[in-house]
Order: sequence, then structure tokens, then C-alpha cells
Amino acid sequence: MIRLLVERLLLFLVPFALYAVYLHLRENDVSKPTEKHPWTVLFISGLVLVSASFVYWGITEGGAGTQGVYVPPHVENGRVVPGHVEKSPGK
Repeated sequence: MIRLLVERLLLFLVPFALYAVYLHLRENDVSKPTEKHPWTVLFISGLVLVSASFVYWGITEGGAGTQGVYVPPHVENGRVVPGHVEKSPGK
């Protein structure tokens, strides 16, 4: 769970990091007043990236393997069989 949160946080920070790289690469005269920074655009683009990652995760991984009948762990012939999901008969 922590890995997912860290990944989403890093996705949110990508636009800010790219903007920082842009400012660093751009030769800026320090004697000139700086222009306004696009914080709103960066924030919204970070949210869009995080939202897109949730949509992608929901389509590809979320709920995968949960359709069927859950069989809890049990002992069979002296061995512990771990819990698993058995696919239900085709409908």
C-alpha cells in the first residue's frame, strides 16, 4: 500500500520536477525580476497524472482474480493449502 502511495506522490511531482529542470536549463539573468510561475497548471497536471494512474490501475489490476469463489486456507492430506479464488463455472 505504501508503494502505491509513493508512486502516486512521485507521479504528482513529475510536472514540478520537469518545470524545475526547465528553469535550471534556461539561462536566466538574476538581476531581472522573475515572472509568475504556473503553479495552478502544474498542480492540475499532477492531479491528471495521478487520476490517469488510478484509471489505468483499475482497468488492468484492480479486481483481477476476484471473480469466483474464495476458498479459505485448509489442511488437505496433512498439508496446508493456501487460500485462493476458484473461477466460477462459465456463465
